[in-house]
Amino acid sequence: MSDLRAEGRAAAPVTPRPAGSPQPRRRRPPVRILVPIPAVSLLLAMFLALVLVLPPLLAGCGGKEDAKTAASDSTAAAAADSGEAGKPAKKEKAIKVDVAEVRRGDLVMPIHADGVIRTPRSVEIRTKAAGELIDVLVRDGDRVRAGQLLARIDQREYALALEEARYRHFQALSQVAAEADTLTVNHEAIRDFGIKRGDLDRLLQEGTLTREEYEARLLELEMHALEGGAFRQEVLMQRTGLADARMAEERAKLNLENTELRAPFAGVVQGLAVVPGEIVAVGTTICTIYNNDRLEAVVNVLEADLGNLVAGRPVLLAVPATGDTLRVAVDVVSPNLDQASRTCEVLIRFDNPDGRFRPGMFVRAEIAGWIYHDKLQVPKPAILTRDDRPLVFKVNGDRAQWLYVTTGLENDSWVEILQVHSGGSLEPGDRVVVSDHLTLAHEANIEVRRTRPPADRWDFAATSGPGTVAQGAGTAR
Repeated sequence: MSDLRAEGRAAAPVTPRPAGSPQPRRRRPPVRILVPIPAVSLLLAMFLALVLVLPPLLAGCGGKEDAKTAASDSTAAAAADSGEAGKPAKKEKAIKVDVAEVRRGDLVMPIHADGVIRTPRSVEIRTKAAGELIDVLVRDGDRVRAGQLLARIDQREYALALEEARYRHFQALSQVAAEADTLTVNHEAIRDFGIKRGDLDRLLQEGTLTREEYEARLLELEMHALEGGAFRQEVLMQRTGLADARMAEERAKLNLENTELRAPFAGVVQGLAVVPGEIVAVGTTICTIYNNDRLEAVVNVLEADLGNLVAGRPVLLAVPATGDTLRVAVDVVSPNLDQASRTCEVLIRFDNPDGRFRPGMFVRAEIAGWIYHDKLQVPKPAILTRDDRPLVFKVNGDRAQWLYVTTGLENDSWVEILQVHSGGSLEPGDRVVVSDHLTLAHEANIEVRRTRPPADRWDFAATSGPGTVAQGAGTAR
């Protein structure tokens, strides 16, 4: 050890100290740890050994663990595979839908119009004679028959007037009888007058004679006939007053008949406005009679919809008050147009045997404006829109086939199919999905829940006539 320390220290030269200088402070030498060379070599060898031996050991341990994990996973996967193989495959769930058939037939394009019901047979019963009303034989709501007595005015004064007219008639008749022996009638002159009168009438109708010329020649003809012995009997009746007496008697009979007010036709009494004992004048309203056995709806059709509208066109007439929809037809299309509303009045008549409908009720009319023949159609609920394109789902076994289509005309129930773009086809009798298909996919598994019957509100419409348009048959592809 002393030898090593001696070798590690170099001999320092000695410097002489001047006289009188202070004694220098002695420094302590630094402590140094001396490691023997053999010990350092030993530590270095151990470190190298650890570096070289430890990684393979760690790698060996990790590989064993990974092998164990992989083996475990393989065993689990095999067990799982064997379990899946032992179970049946999961079945695809079917979507329940309603379907309807494609058809080929008439497609009706309706015209819509609103209006009211009225009765074409209603009348106000008014008096034709004046006097005291002694009997009122009906009440509001009474149903009366044609000719039934409704009310009666005091007849006594009118009966006296008739008797007076009869006596005057007999008086004039007695004078005619006294002069009958001197009366001779030339029947030949009467026949000749009739022939010539007919010729004059024909010339007037043809325009050969003016009205003034006709009257002048007629007067001349009558005078000539009278001189020839015609009209002797008429002249005698006028001279004796018999003609006036006869007219007075007939007028008295008519006035007596007018004291009884009768129903002109069968109907229902409404608006009775008088009571017995009331003094009425000529023209006083007694009541109103309505006959509702046959009514008519008056609807106003827009000017733009009149181009193809004719009488006889089928109509669906809805009466909201009763909830009924009648299948009727157009009876009259007015020749005039209302200048203010630019609409045309259309009359639709129908029977009302049970009195269910009443004048004044509101109606909505759908008139068959155009009838197109031989159109391939699907129910309107079958049409969907995806990516701004119309499509339908056609039933193909238990699958829903997605078909893009081109549509044409349509009404409230049916849509015309012009072409199919997806490589498929649609033919009459094919079935298409009409419910639960908003999220349906192509080739989706479906189960038909119900087949809806064809619901055509226009199946009563005529298959030919004015305004119908025929189209050729074929299959949409």
